[in-house]
Amino acid sequence: MIVAAIWSGIASIFCSLYFNTRYLHAVISGILGVMSYFLYLIIRDFVGSEPLGYFIGTVAVAVASEILAVLMKNPATVFLLSGLLPLVPGGGLFYTMRAAVQKELDEMLRTGYQTIMACAAIVLGVAVVSSIFRIVQTFLRKRKTEK
Repeated sequence: MIVAAIWSGIASIFCSLYFNTRYLHAVISGILGVMSYFLYLIIRDFVGSEPLGYFIGTVAVAVASEILAVLMKNPATVFLLSGLLPLVPGGGLFYTMRAAVQKELDEMLRTGYQTIMACAAIVLGVAVVSSIFRIVQTFLRKRKTEK
């Protein structure tokens, strides 16, 4: 588990560098990649719910990205995209399409369902955290202008 999480962090670093970010931001994105994949693996293996693992990993990265965005005065997407890279279910999509081409309907439906659930969990995690942070920022701005 630890080795897989470290490789995920390395992939996140290179993804961040591909987006032409600063080296410090790339290292932070790597740490977020390790965190997201490690949380996903822990939830998947010990709780037994793969979508919940995707959701928890995504929420952790999204919260950290929003906080880092404020602290480092950068958009949250700088950290979010690279930090979520290890969670993207590209393999699931590949296996779904392969089963479809090979006319294995049961396998296609099973892997397709798992892939859709993973994508939905990732999207829901980002949407919930982003919405909560926008509400809090709006509340804090209103409170600041009232004083």
